[in-house]
Amino acid sequence: MGKIFYPDFFNDVFGPIMQPGSSTNFAGNSRLGRAASFTVKQELKRVKVSLNPNSQGYLGKLGNMMEDRAFLGGLQGFAPDDERLFDAHALARDKGISYEFGFLPEDNEYPDTITFDVENKNGDKGRFIGASIGGGMIKSYEINSFPIVWQGDTHGILLKKTPQTEVGLRSFLQSNESAVVDYREYRNERGEEAWFIELSRPIEDEKLQKYFGTDQLVFPALLPVLSFNGRQAQLFKTVDEWIGYAEKEGISFVDAAIAYEKAFSGWDEKQIWDYFENIRDILYHQIHALEDRGIDTVPDTPLLPVYGKNWNRYKQTGKVLQDPLSSRIMDYAFSVNAKIPGVRIVPGPMGTGGGYLFSAMEAVRESRGYSRKKQLEGLVVAAQLGAIAFGLAHASGLSGCAGESGICCAMASGGITWMAGGTGQQVQNAASMALQSHIGIPCDPIPGGKEFPCLTRTVRAALSAPLYADMALCGIDPIIPYHEALYAIEHIRQLYPKAVCGPECGLNCTAAAARCQQFLSEDIMKDKLKWEAPEV
Repeated sequence: MGKIFYPDFFNDVFGPIMQPGSSTNFAGNSRLGRAASFTVKQELKRVKVSLNPNSQGYLGKLGNMMEDRAFLGGLQGFAPDDERLFDAHALARDKGISYEFGFLPEDNEYPDTITFDVENKNGDKGRFIGASIGGGMIKSYEINSFPIVWQGDTHGILLKKTPQTEVGLRSFLQSNESAVVDYREYRNERGEEAWFIELSRPIEDEKLQKYFGTDQLVFPALLPVLSFNGRQAQLFKTVDEWIGYAEKEGISFVDAAIAYEKAFSGWDEKQIWDYFENIRDILYHQIHALEDRGIDTVPDTPLLPVYGKNWNRYKQTGKVLQDPLSSRIMDYAFSVNAKIPGVRIVPGPMGTGGGYLFSAMEAVRESRGYSRKKQLEGLVVAAQLGAIAFGLAHASGLSGCAGESGICCAMASGGITWMAGGTGQQVQNAASMALQSHIGIPCDPIPGGKEFPCLTRTVRAALSAPLYADMALCGIDPIIPYHEALYAIEHIRQLYPKAVCGPECGLNCTAAAARCQQFLSEDIMKDKLKWEAPEV
């Protein structure tokens, strides 16, 4: 028994549907907190969120990507698309939940993880050790001292081993055989034994108590597409294989991508197309949010001015240098950058990447009069390019900006190429050229730096997507196929990890960056690292 797990469209690429922010630092961390909340029953009374001591620099930038609110909001049960995440500190204090951010006494055996120690109002304690691994995805390493690896892709049951539960387990597995994806036995350092059962569907509490009494904890699935028995193997891993699969099956390039998602999700075509319709509608509202809400009425925040206000005032002077298409992409990109609470977003791959790539796709659709159907096909092509990227490279800031805005630009360029009537090979050429243009750029968001230098790169990615589509459509051969460009990104990440991502790379070495980080830690976060609820 085991799971087949590979990058797909709705868990990895266009996922999760969330509030504005980073998919890794906001959505993924909220999922970590939510998973940790299930390590005890009843309402929480006290939580501590701890880093490994070797992550000293992390605490200094805490809050830059709203990680603090993600952790606290998830611990209160808020999903990534819940607007209450933004008020997580105040809501925790209203509920009388004491909280603290700090360090473990010594490093644990899991680098780059977060440890959650929680206590409920009855005094029961739980511990969850896990990591946000990119694109909103998470991975556990320990649950209540048992070395359980779980990614939120199933409904989990942690079951203490007793004579009663041992009898109940056999009956339960027989009665729910079709839903059981995996189950394993664990022993912790204290000699205690437990099982962790993974299911493709939830089981009612009454039925669980019938089998096991009250000696179990339930961990609801956190991903939109769940693992299940009978998942097919990955149909293809490169664009060349994608083209070959379509030719072999006698289907279109787009239908081959739909087949890829069917193999992973088990969904039928209508479910997949309906989900893309939902994604398209969310992205459409995101890129129009500033216009719909009134640009001048959207408030600035201490960490993020609404740069769309500057752009709108400048446009009204009639001095804009950009052509109409580029100008419209910038309208949309600045709406994406505003990160307005309550305006849901879809990552792709970074938190706002879906909005940036759709800024280009929608502006091109408007300009050229392409149909909604053709645009949806373009989103499918973009999703498949993203899935290939997630499979062959680390599609996150760990690979530098190429892993985020670069892959975003590649997805947009390929999708636009398809919308404009390009072939599968031209889609590959556009995506490769887009990716090549980003290789070597570091991921160096300045803590407290008001979205710089990210803003310069994400807007450029959106603006240049039609450029690479045009280059591919006019017949330029980029020499390097898309998958080899991804190999190059991964190779550079492994050779120069500190140069492409981290507190010392890129613009983070500047004096201005140091002042910004001081502003973040001393002004923004000074009273948010620890709060003690008053005794009742």
